[in-house]
Amino acid sequence: MRRVLALVTILGLFVSGCGGVATEDQVPATSEAPVTAFVDVVLVAMITDVALPSQTVLIAGDRIVAIGPVGEVDVPSGATVIDGRGAHLMPGLADMHVHLEDVWPVPILDLFLANGVTTVRNMNAQDPQVLAWRDAVSEGTRRGPTIFTAGPTIYEDVADLGALVADQLDQGYDFVKLYSYLSPEGFDEAMAAIRANEGYAIGHVPYAVGLDGVIAAGMDEIAHLEELSFELVEFDRAAELGIGEWVPYILERAEAELQSSGVDELLAERIDRAVAALGGADIPVATTVFISDLIVEKLLRPDAFLARPELAYMPTAYMAEFEAGTETHQVQFAGHEDISALRYTVVLMLLRALHDAGVPLLLGTDAGTGSLGLPPGFTIHDELGILIGNGLTPYEAIQTGTVHASAAIEAMTGDDDFGTIEVGKRADLLLVGGNPLEDVAHIDEQLRGVMAAGVWYPEPELSEMIAYDP
Repeated sequence: MRRVLALVTILGLFVSGCGGVATEDQVPATSEAPVTAFVDVVLVAMITDVALPSQTVLIAGDRIVAIGPVGEVDVPSGATVIDGRGAHLMPGLADMHVHLEDVWPVPILDLFLANGVTTVRNMNAQDPQVLAWRDAVSEGTRRGPTIFTAGPTIYEDVADLGALVADQLDQGYDFVKLYSYLSPEGFDEAMAAIRANEGYAIGHVPYAVGLDGVIAAGMDEIAHLEELSFELVEFDRAAELGIGEWVPYILERAEAELQSSGVDELLAERIDRAVAALGGADIPVATTVFISDLIVEKLLRPDAFLARPELAYMPTAYMAEFEAGTETHQVQFAGHEDISALRYTVVLMLLRALHDAGVPLLLGTDAGTGSLGLPPGFTIHDELGILIGNGLTPYEAIQTGTVHASAAIEAMTGDDDFGTIEVGKRADLLLVGGNPLEDVAHIDEQLRGVMAAGVWYPEPELSEMIAYDP
């Protein structure tokens, strides 16, 4: 009965004007905007968990202008027609935690597009060219996903944090990224400046501040689910430690606590406390769970890591560091390698608890730096797979990178512009052979093409974009 009601609801949208057939003024005969028609697709609109067969979706420029049953939507002469028989049309995916760095053997934006990622949120503009990339993609002069970006990450206290925050927002960055090494005073100063300048704050949970302090200050989002794992360990937040000393110190404290009796009950109690605090504050959390799985693989099963085919795209400098044992996580976990597996188990416990509590989850991977072993685009599919393996349905997992992602961008910018297939939304679309609501792996394995802001890239073109012979 639930699916029947959902089907009635979605059909109602198509005839009510919310997502329905375009009027004549929506697609004027003299329109200079290129028109594309996806004809006879199975529509996965992400409005409900129902896939609707035999639909036509009409695009003019970068906007969806008409949706309806085959034969009820007029396709203008001259339109590019894409035969969707046997395929599913779904919204493009958003990776809500990336690092856009120009260190890849093929253009990083192409790597995202070729994997169905049509929106990215950059967490650290180390190079100001990211602003130029964002604007060029928006203007249609550069190929790539729609970009939202922070300024350079604010890692620790500086002389005038308020001025630094104001300067970043004045330069046009979309939000401010706060990191783990801020003091309580520095964090409060940065947050006050963000609020005074009507900005948006995404960050780690600074070690000296803790989750309660982050919530009290009103930080808008937490950048990694794994940040909550530090809330499960008792340590001295007032410790006077340098940047490189905090993680080893917390790992030592975690190992000590693991030797205590009743550790399972203790973990469950602290997870419940952290999740309840987040749920009460309604703060979204970016998933970035796959990296914790990958850390275990890198440290304990390096041969399996090196066998990953997508590593062909990794910068040669990274592979040399890994072989030398000087890669980021090899150094960070030196002497504590075994705890990485327990840490991943805890991260999965947190994932399940957050989902069960209804805390908004945002699909994110942390890919793009070239220093973590995460090739851009490819890891979005690993991330989705982990979500499915830990209690989310395919519909719920896809929501994290579509509906939830657009809601977070709306909170940041005021625009709910993507994430569902509805009239008026940006035309970010994936044509997929199999039904993603049955198996999210179809998005990776049966991707037939990507439309980003109205520009269509069929699968052969996507493959050519990222062709690389190391």
